[in-house]
Amino acid sequence: MARKVRRVPYELDDGGIKTMPAEEIAGILRGADDLIMSGGRGLLGKILKGSRAQDVLRLGLDSSPVYGYYRSLTLAEISNRVDWVILQGYLDIEYDYRLPMLVYTPLSRPKGKRANYPRICTRLRE
Repeated sequence: MARKVRRVPYELDDGGIKTMPAEEIAGILRGADDLIMSGGRGLLGKILKGSRAQDVLRLGLDSSPVYGYYRSLTLAEISNRVDWVILQGYLDIEYDYRLPMLVYTPLSRPKGKRANYPRICTRLRE
């Protein structure tokens, strides 16, 4: 018999955020672009914060165009924004064995190799 996999639990907290500008949503989606099914919310938060953590540097994520996008915010505030994007259906979480990973939803899935984030911003404003 196979052993039961103990999945790492997660809890989403939007911190009471009611709305977010389309540009911020697009920035978070661009940051998630490098992490789809390879990273989670914590790593995305570190990229958006501009963290010099070893895992960010080792994976070359400090070259992301949105690296440091939320430099002036705390990691908790950034996590609230990322969780809001997930709760609104722009991103989702799926387990890869035992770890929760970020995945696109039909609302945010890019058409082609790279997402056209200005187009997403326009669609979000409508």
